[in-house]
Amino acid sequence: MIKHIWFDVDGTLTIHTPEFHKVHNALRYKTYADFIKKPVTKELMEEYETLYKKYGSNSAVFRSLGLPSDYWQKYFNTIDEVKYFKPNIVVKKTLEQLKDKVPISIFTNVKPERNVSTLAAIDVKPELFTYIITGDDIKERKPALDGFYLMIEKTKLPPGEILYVGDRVDVDIKPAKLVGMKTCLVWSKSDEADYSFENFEDLLSIF
Repeated sequence: MIKHIWFDVDGTLTIHTPEFHKVHNALRYKTYADFIKKPVTKELMEEYETLYKKYGSNSAVFRSLGLPSDYWQKYFNTIDEVKYFKPNIVVKKTLEQLKDKVPISIFTNVKPERNVSTLAAIDVKPELFTYIITGDDIKERKPALDGFYLMIEKTKLPPGEILYVGDRVDVDIKPAKLVGMKTCLVWSKSDEADYSFENFEDLLSIF
């Protein structure tokens, strides 16, 4: 039985458009190129994607280079969420209905101020959530397990009674499973997750 649901934010509660992906990828490659002092080329982009596949998230890639845990997030903060993230009535209504069934909370890699502005951009009230954990609350960001253990600590529940909902298998689903949580992938399908839904509102079918 699920007694608490935790949500990722970026790509889970927000919907990534092709325009966002274009800007996001350009920023990832430029940030990496600037750090290693090389131009952005096809080879450099492939090199970065190899690192991303190895480490699982942008934050983890830059951490692997000896940089602070929030190095990437400071650059990510420069993307205009108001321009690229729009309110989605289905997401909003689904969250409101879920909250009537079990407590819901947030665990995200982003910095606190980014989480606030993103929720405002998608018209989701922070008051819906019992707890909010951001990347600044932990030593290492996802896919490290720090935040997943903190979720268990805060909810004071066995991990098997906690559901973590995210949009990425390597960053959200696999680490949540490692600590014993139930998992749900949204916006796509995967056998790696306990549940996976292409439609966000299908989360309600769990209950």
